[in-house]
Amino acid sequence: MGKVTNNALATLISSRITEIMNQTGLSLNGLACFTDLTPGPLRSHYNKTLTITVEHVAKICRPFSIPLADFFNPKIALVIDTNNLPGLSAFKEAASAQEQNFLLKQKIGPTNEAVNEELRRQRELIAYVVYASDYFTEPRTLEQMVDDFQENYKIIFSTERIYSLLRKYVGREVLQRKPLPKPKCKGSISKRPFLYLKSAAETQGL
Repeated sequence: MGKVTNNALATLISSRITEIMNQTGLSLNGLACFTDLTPGPLRSHYNKTLTITVEHVAKICRPFSIPLADFFNPKIALVIDTNNLPGLSAFKEAASAQEQNFLLKQKIGPTNEAVNEELRRQRELIAYVVYASDYFTEPRTLEQMVDDFQENYKIIFSTERIYSLLRKYVGREVLQRKPLPKPKCKGSISKRPFLYLKSAAETQGL
């Protein structure tokens, strides 16, 4: 592995890693641990600062049954059947339990209180937007939400944070999560390949 010289390939690799994280709900560190990779190099691949070996790509693909040919084909959107990955659910539950145990051991100080307050504001804003506004009557991408919430509500989100907060509304069928239509993909990889919108029942109730 060395310095990146093929920017197109590096962008594809970064996009693929993002797709996998979006579909599995794993963070970069979680993906590294789940695929038996070192977090540092994986983060460098994601940031397009380090080339990747075929061995590392194979490690990323193998647990999710992703063919190598599909991974390297920018015209194919990855599809991961998370319902048939019991090991993934067990891994995430164990990681969540470890995180909770760690947080319980920490002394809550002013900085942590400020962080907790910001997280609370984020949760409340998402609940308001989902239940009390017509924002999701039109399909929205995660990137659109980041820009809209910062501009309209002065609250800064990461796409990963919004993804995490919206999962329960998708699970309750308040929102639908649909793949980005192929014509809008323009034949290339979308870093955020899903659209979120109100379910039909919720829309009729507005």
